[in-house]
Amino acid sequence: MWVPLLLSGISVIGLGVGGLLSNSINRFFPKNLPYIYVICGGVLVGILMFDLIPHTLTKYDNKGLFIGFVTGYVVMLLIDHILHLKDKKASSNNALKLLVTAIFFHHIIMGFSYGAITLSDNYSFLTAIILHQIPEGIAIMITLLVTKMKEFSFFFIIAILSVVFGVSAILGATFHDKAKSVDTLLTGNAIGTLFFVTINEIIAKSKKHFGWMPLLLMIIIGMLLIQIYLIFLEGRFLG
Repeated sequence: MWVPLLLSGISVIGLGVGGLLSNSINRFFPKNLPYIYVICGGVLVGILMFDLIPHTLTKYDNKGLFIGFVTGYVVMLLIDHILHLKDKKASSNNALKLLVTAIFFHHIIMGFSYGAITLSDNYSFLTAIILHQIPEGIAIMITLLVTKMKEFSFFFIIAILSVVFGVSAILGATFHDKAKSVDTLLTGNAIGTLFFVTINEIIAKSKKHFGWMPLLLMIIIGMLLIQIYLIFLEGRFLG
């Protein structure tokens, strides 16, 4: 029972560190926040291309992943449509809601996957989990700052995500060997939701403020940053 509590705790640490980094950048370079926001979108693209998608394609059934991906994308499309019908002016607030929803699904998958893993004395693995959560904390805080919402909301968001992480770990430990197909569909769902938010909400809507070349350059910078980051993780904890 201690594993879900441990996972929730390290989730808070990882997301919190990401939020603290973003807040520090905003305090010293507030005028550069729109640029950082797009770079953050590039980081999410990198997470999808260099981490989530390659690992899932080798682990799960491709057909199940595709069905989950399409389902997740369509669900986010419907949520986005409903949010815009309710408040057509609050597009930035909608981006935050959709991002948190996508990461919410991602945390369900992570918790489900990690729930069956023995973490006793595996400090490198625990540290790797924390470091994987930092980019998500950065994305949430940057989006929160762009929406000009109170920073206290960040703590509320990461608390919910961390609880979801722990509860999913309990379910993963209970049903991991009995629900491979569910795990596959949920993983595809998580990729679909994160893909939707990254492309439709962060990158596409940032095009209004930047030309194609600056936008592409910032996305590439974000992708390179996460690639270097993932190489560091692989070398530090798997090598």
